[in-house]
Amino acid sequence: MFKPTEVRLLEKLQDKRGWILCLAPNVVLLYTKRGYRRGGDYHRSTQTDVCLTGAVVFYWRSGDGEHSALLLPGQSIQFPPNTPHYLEAVTDTLVLEWLEGEFEKEYDPEYRRRVEECLRE
Repeated sequence: MFKPTEVRLLEKLQDKRGWILCLAPNVVLLYTKRGYRRGGDYHRSTQTDVCLTGAVVFYWRSGDGEHSALLLPGQSIQFPPNTPHYLEAVTDTLVLEWLEGEFEKEYDPEYRRRVEECLRE
């Protein structure tokens, strides 16, 4: 059954990478500056990301190894449940992201290390 989601600003998070607007419990808008990374996690439900502006590379790992995809404005990607992933902004980017279920996450140690590397530089 379809259940509508109310979208409104719940929280704004900001650091040197840019900002994240939490628009619903499972919907975020991410502004990420060129060269920075976000994520390094996985979820129990499917995640969808849509590139709205700029260019962004998503990295993920599945049973057959590590993969990557460059997304340009209007392109999207979906990660099945329990798929570790992170993004790297090729240019300043705006990405809309949502989970099909409730928001929760677990960090993937290797991918999270890669994300945190760029924060120390």
